[in-house]
Amino acid sequence: MKCAVLIAYSIIFAVCATTFKANAEDSLERQFHILFISSYGFSAAGVPETFRGFQDGVEGINVEINYDFMEAQQFYGATDISNFDKYLRYKIFSVRNFDLIAVADDPALRYAINNRSKLFPDIPMVFMGINNITEATTAAAMRNATGIAENQDFESNYELMKALFPNRNNLVVITDSTVTGQGDYVEFMKFKDQHGEITSKIINTSYYTQNGLKRVLNALGEDDIILFLDFGLDGDKNSYSLKNASDFISDNVQNVPIFRLSSSDIGHGVFGGISYSYYDSGFIAGTAAKEILMGADPDDMPLKTATVTTPYFDQEALDKYNIRYSQLPQGSVIINEHQSFAKFYRENKTLSNLVIIIAILMMVIIGHLYYSNRRRSRIARTDFLTQMPNRLRIMEEIAQVVSTETPYGFVMLDVDRFKNINDTYGHKVGDEVIKEVGKRLQTLTDEVALFSRLGGDEFCAIFYEPTRSREQSICEAIINAMKDEVKTSAGKLHITVSVGCATYPQDEADPDKLMECADRALYVTKENGRDGYTLFSSINKAG
Repeated sequence: MKCAVLIAYSIIFAVCATTFKANAEDSLERQFHILFISSYGFSAAGVPETFRGFQDGVEGINVEINYDFMEAQQFYGATDISNFDKYLRYKIFSVRNFDLIAVADDPALRYAINNRSKLFPDIPMVFMGINNITEATTAAAMRNATGIAENQDFESNYELMKALFPNRNNLVVITDSTVTGQGDYVEFMKFKDQHGEITSKIINTSYYTQNGLKRVLNALGEDDIILFLDFGLDGDKNSYSLKNASDFISDNVQNVPIFRLSSSDIGHGVFGGISYSYYDSGFIAGTAAKEILMGADPDDMPLKTATVTTPYFDQEALDKYNIRYSQLPQGSVIINEHQSFAKFYRENKTLSNLVIIIAILMMVIIGHLYYSNRRRSRIARTDFLTQMPNRLRIMEEIAQVVSTETPYGFVMLDVDRFKNINDTYGHKVGDEVIKEVGKRLQTLTDEVALFSRLGGDEFCAIFYEPTRSREQSICEAIINAMKDEVKTSAGKLHITVSVGCATYPQDEADPDKLMECADRALYVTKENGRDGYTLFSSINKAG
C-alpha cells in the first residue's frame, strides 16, 4: 500500500514538474505586450531614467512596450483627460490585448485608479515613482496590482542638513499644487510630525505670483535652509521646467543652501542631497513586471517603499559653503567636480595623457547622447506607424497658438467603418490602410497646415489664417485624396473618411474648446451618412 502511494506521488510530481517547465518555456518564447502609461514625456526630469530602468528590469523575456504620455504638466484639465481617455479606450478595446499595465508617477496612477474597473480590470498592473504613499497603498490594495512608491529620504537629508549647517534652524519647504507636489508635501508633513523640534515654513509656489515669489525668496536669510520638493507652476499659471525652477530659486535667494531629494538637474544653484534614484525605481518595477508575466501573482507582492538613493552634490555649491568631500556621506557623487589640470598634468604626465584620451571619448559620447536625446525627442513626437506627427506634437502646436491667441482652424477625421476592416481582414491590413491614409494626408501638408495622427483611425489637422473658403478647400482636399482605392495585402479596398472642421474665433471664442467643436462636426458627418465633411458653422445655422 505504501509503495503504491509513493508511486502515485512520484507520478503527480513528474507531471507537475513537466507542466511547470512547459509553462516557463512558453513564457520565454511568447511575446508579451505592456502598455506603459506615463504622467510625463521624455523631456520631464527623471522620465528617461525611469524608462531605462524599467526596460532593464524586464530584460530577458520577449516583450513589446507601448508608451503613452499624459503630459500632465501642460495637459491635465478635464478636456485633456477626456481626450486621453478616449484615445486609451480605443487602444485597449480595439487595437491590442495587453498582458500588463505599467504606470509611472502620480497623475497616471490616479487616472489608473479611477478608471481601472472600466479599462483594464483583469490586467495586472505595476506602478512606480509615486510620491503620494496613501495613493500607492490604495493602488497596491487593488486586486492584481503592485508597485514601488517614491520614498524620499527626509530623515537622512535632515540629519545631513543639521551636520553641515548647524546654525540654520528654519527649514523652508518649496512645493506646488500639482499632484506630485501635494504628494511630496503630504509625505513631508508625516516626517515633520515625527520631529517636533523642526521649525518650518511652506512656500507653495502655486499660490504666489512670480513677483511675489521673488519677494518671499529674497526675504530668506542666514537662519534658513531650503528643501526644494516641487516647483512646476506659479500663481500666474507660468510653468517651469526643473532647470528653470532651480535657476529661479537660486537667483532669488541670498546665501541659502538648497537641498533636493531627487538627483535630476542637481546644479543650477542646488546644493544637492541624498537623492532618490529614478533608474532603480524603474528597474525594481520592471523586475516585478517580468516576474508577473512569468506567472507570479501580483497579490503576493507587497508595496515596495524602501528608499533607493544616491548622494549627489554640486561642486560649485560645496565651494560656496566651504564643505569638504570628507564631510559628505560615503559614496557621494560630485557634479562638476573641479581639478587643476595644469598641476595634475605636471605631476602625472602619463596618466594625464590617458585623461585627455578619455576626455575626447567623453566628448564623443556626450555628442552621441546629445543626438540620441534629440532623436528620442523626435520619436516621442512622431507616430510610429505612419511616421507623421503624433498626438503630443499636435497638442504642443495647439498650446502654442492658444497661448498667443492666434486665429486657427482645426480638422478632425477618421476612417469610416474602420473596425469592419480590422474584423474582416485583420489588423495587418488595418495598419496598411492607416499608413496609406497618413501618406495621403501628408501630401496635403503645407506651410500653414499640419496633419497629425491622434491614434487608431483618428487624424487631425491644424491650419492658420482660417476662412470659410479655406475650411472648405481643406476638407474637400481630404475627401478627394481618399477617392483612389487603397492597395493592401488583401487586395484593393475602397475607403471613405468623415471630416469635421471648426475655426477660432469665428466658430468658437474659446480656443481651448475648438477641438470639441471639430469633433462635434465630425459626428454630424457620421450621422448624415459618412463620406463627407461638416463645417461647425453650418451646424449653428441649421440649429
